[in-house]
Amino acid sequence: MPRTPEASAAVRDATRARIRRAAVLLMAEQGYHATTLRQVAARAGVADGLPSRYFGSKSGLLIDVADGWRERTRAALAAHQDDDPDTTLRLLVRSALLGLDTSPEEIDEGRAVSALLADPQARDVLRAAGADIDSADLLQALDDALMRIGSPDPEGDRLVLMAGIRGGLVLAAEDAGFPLRQLEDALLERVRPRAA
Repeated sequence: MPRTPEASAAVRDATRARIRRAAVLLMAEQGYHATTLRQVAARAGVADGLPSRYFGSKSGLLIDVADGWRERTRAALAAHQDDDPDTTLRLLVRSALLGLDTSPEEIDEGRAVSALLADPQARDVLRAAGADIDSADLLQALDDALMRIGSPDPEGDRLVLMAGIRGGLVLAAEDAGFPLRQLEDALLERVRPRAA
């Protein structure tokens, strides 16, 4: 019996998700440059040509991962738009450091994405694809939250948060035990006391 269009779409979505997850984990383990689409296919348990079919190229796959992170962050922000600015700040910092950890698998994937985003070659691909421009609304949400908590120096606080996040990602890429949760708390505390 042939699959319904809905069932076929569900299979495609599940396959894309497996490929995406395999790519993130592999790229985090061995670096963006060293990872091949053939390795991704093997890790995902799919035919060799499927990563190219679904994502076009390795850079297309990386861009899809970054787009997915931004969309999940936007959805979480929308769900919490009426919450206090502290919640918005925590959500943005957590998303950047760990992903929006709702399950053990997503925590692992969030750490892998964090490591991947610390990879200079991956960053070059994303920068060339305009990922920084595509993230402008998230940076604006960060600025707005800093202003809403009464930060006397929103630009300086944004720089502190961004530098701390980027540094934390590099350290976590070098040491899987690096305490990103503690860094999240420390960064937020650096912003809050001055605004009180």
